[in-house]
Amino acid sequence: VNGFLPRFIKYCDANGIHSFCELTKAHFMDFSRWLNEDNLANSYRGHILHTVEEIIKVGQIKGWNVPQTNIAVLTDNYIRKKDDDEKTKPIPEYVFNRILHHAIHDEQDILVKAGIIIQSQTGLRISEVLSIRKGCIHTTSDGHVYMSVTLCKTERGEPVLHKVFINELVSDTIRELETHTEALRVKSGLQELFLSDYRGGSCISARSWTKSRLSRFIEKWNIRDSKGNLYTLASHQFRATFVRELIKKKVPISHIMKHLSHVSIEMTAHYLTLREEEVKELYSEIILCQDSKIAGIRASEIKNRLNEAFLGKTEAEVEQVIS
Repeated sequence: VNGFLPRFIKYCDANGIHSFCELTKAHFMDFSRWLNEDNLANSYRGHILHTVEEIIKVGQIKGWNVPQTNIAVLTDNYIRKKDDDEKTKPIPEYVFNRILHHAIHDEQDILVKAGIIIQSQTGLRISEVLSIRKGCIHTTSDGHVYMSVTLCKTERGEPVLHKVFINELVSDTIRELETHTEALRVKSGLQELFLSDYRGGSCISARSWTKSRLSRFIEKWNIRDSKGNLYTLASHQFRATFVRELIKKKVPISHIMKHLSHVSIEMTAHYLTLREEEVKELYSEIILCQDSKIAGIRASEIKNRLNEAFLGKTEAEVEQVIS
């Protein structure tokens, strides 16, 4: 913020603007053109515009003296497109179903099979999956099964042991993997479950996983995209797909953050690539239906705001509000 707001303040001073409430769409467009004159990079201009836009949006929610309509219409041209392109894309559902089907029913390479199943059902990074060791499955006092896994990307900056609840498919796969690699573990003295017989037993590298394992799996089972090309699969897409499915099932963001051991909501939001229609559908189901339950300190205030927003609106007007 310290790097972005001074330019906006300078623009306001030069144009006699003394309050956010005085801003109009024309001002915002003129501010964008004003930034162009400084020959700034597109992404940097986008971050400046985005900062101002976020202040207005937060102000609308909190009741600040800001414009009550969306005046920031140009941010997408600079920052959103770039950010969306850099996001890890979830696997299309029809491709994901084929991948999982062949992994469960057809794949004979237990390492590839186990990696795909565990990633798809837990959303863990491939480096975290490859770190699991013998005896990683445990059961809570009330009968819930979980696995312990080493996480490297943490707030402390050092590896920590993390508990991840797992389903029966994952637990069965891990036990199969334990049996398959038992001889290699004895021979090598290693306790990791993802071992190859290279040099008498060695740990699988996360760096080569996609290139040497996943790409061959895709080619072997002829899994293609909508254009008929072999699907280009990266292991991290399982994580994005896992988050997408949890969001669609209305699992709270806080639960997803805890499961993935994210230290900020921005880390989780990186994977939120739901299509607009999916977002609208979820919003309608959760917020607008008669049986919806809104909890929290400001529940009654939110309910009243919603009643005001949708009272007497036509179907087309409601659609516009949701958008």
